[in-house]
Amino acid sequence: MSDEPFMLPETPPLMSAVRARNISRFHKGAADHLRSLGDIAGANHSERQSSWWLAYAISLSQTPPGAVDEGAP
Repeated sequence: MSDEPFMLPETPPLMSAVRARNISRFHKGAADHLRSLGDIAGANHSERQSSWWLAYAISLSQTPPGAVDEGAP
């Protein structure tokens, strides 16, 4: 387990589920690359980021269109 705490973003930005999924894929690719370079701590951090963004993408895909109030704080 990493000694570095995993911090969530303060307020995740509203975006499409596809964009959030693509961000998750980016972090997964970065994790694989870092692991091949031997940077295990960096790879583990990127894996956690990838998991978070994938979960966010899934939650965004379950939100019905128009259900999010754009003007809400």
